[in-house]
Amino acid sequence: MRRDLDLVRTILKTCADSTQPASASAFVDDAHPFPLVAYHAKIMQDAGLIEARLIRASDGNIVQADILSLTWEGNDFLDAVRSDTIWSKTKQKIATTVGSVAFELVKTVAIGFASQALGL
Repeated sequence: MRRDLDLVRTILKTCADSTQPASASAFVDDAHPFPLVAYHAKIMQDAGLIEARLIRASDGNIVQADILSLTWEGNDFLDAVRSDTIWSKTKQKIATTVGSVAFELVKTVAIGFASQALGL
């Protein structure tokens, strides 16, 4: 499975704006089947963006995933990419410059655009 940064951003935005834990099932649609959303919950937890509860079947597959909260790091990343304009500029800059990049570079680029928008 491939990392989908748009899905990461959607999960972060939704969870930040909620007072309740969010089930991964809430993010399932035609483009994002449950295994993909559950994978993202796992890698987002591994990256320190969220606190999650992952329940696995005996075969190791995730059968339930709940996003409990954002971490400090998750809030920092969301602050940098919450604006649709900044997110669009960030994705465009990365796509035209280097293509696929590490998460930290995405965050750095987004923070740069956010700083420009604030006049810092």
